[in-house]
Parts: sequence; C-alpha cells; structure tokens
Amino acid sequence: MRLLVTRDDYFAAAMKLLGKQGAGALKIAPLCKALKVTTGSFYGYFGSFDGFVAEFLDYWEEAQTKRIVELSNAPSDPAERIHLMKELTAGLPHEAEAAIRSWAHTNRQVAEAQRRVDARRQDALTEILVPVVGSVRLAQTLAMMGLTLLVGLQQLRSPVTRREFDPLFNEYEQVIFAHAEGRAAAS
Repeated sequence: MRLLVTRDDYFAAAMKLLGKQGAGALKIAPLCKALKVTTGSFYGYFGSFDGFVAEFLDYWEEAQTKRIVELSNAPSDPAERIHLMKELTAGLPHEAEAAIRSWAHTNRQVAEAQRRVDARRQDALTEILVPVVGSVRLAQTLAMMGLTLLVGLQQLRSPVTRREFDPLFNEYEQVIFAHAEGRAAAS
C-alpha cells in the first residue's frame, strides 16, 4: 500500500479510468486499487463518492479549461494565442473528456459541469478570435465551430491521435486566418 496520495493523484487516476473504461468504471474500489490505497484514504479526502465527484469536476474544469485559457492568453500576438490554444487543446485527455460527456447524459452534476466547461471554452476562444477576425459575431461562430470540431473528434475517435487532430485543427486555424486576411483586404 502507498503511504500517501494526494487529491490530484485521485483525479489523475480518475481521468485514466474514464479514458480507458468509461464512467461506469469510475468507482471507489477501482480508484483505490489503481492508487494502491485503502478505501479509508478515499473517505478521508472526500467523505463520499458524491464529494469526490464534485471535487473531480472542479479539478477538471480548472485543469483542462481555466489553465489552458490562462496559458493561451500569455502571448501578446493574437496569431500566437490561436496557435498556442490549438497546441494545448491537442494535449487534452480526449478519451476521458468523451467519457465525461457521455456521463453527463446520466448525471445532472456532470451535465452542469460539462455545460460550464463548454461555455468557458467557447467564451475564451471567442475572446482570442475577436482581435483576429474583427467581429464578435464571427468570432462566436468560429469558436462554436472549433468547439464542435473538438467534441466531434473526441466522440468519433478513441484514441484521438495527433495524426488525426493536427490536419483538422490546422485547417480550422487556416479558416480563421483566411477571415483575418479578408478583413485586412477589406480595410
């Protein structure tokens, strides 16, 4: 048995379980087995499975959305921001995200977290795109297109590979820059 695990260890193990086996496998015993700890450790941290789910969803929202947005906003050049957002998105735990989306169909708490994540991602991408395309409305449309592309790929493929991700999102990036060039030409 391991002597000490952290909350983050539990969350990382949950992401792996979700990615490999889906939401049905996300239970206390498999989590504890994956971490080589007793269920007492789990209850000491989270109190209940519902408590774990609430903290796990917060972790997912923070680690896979807020962190990516903050990192993407670091460069001052809008084109660099778009490229960095694409690169960070490529590294998402796509299989786990697909499992979370599936889980959201049967769990209201997960569905609410999924809606928050989707909204935050769309808002963040819109904000990054506005300076490039010059229109909030167009940026919102392109952000929805990007989010739809991501979700569709996650649902269609498992595992999502860079070989499949890159051509789709490189083309998406070119669509964005084509709008920027059209804007520049019209000026």
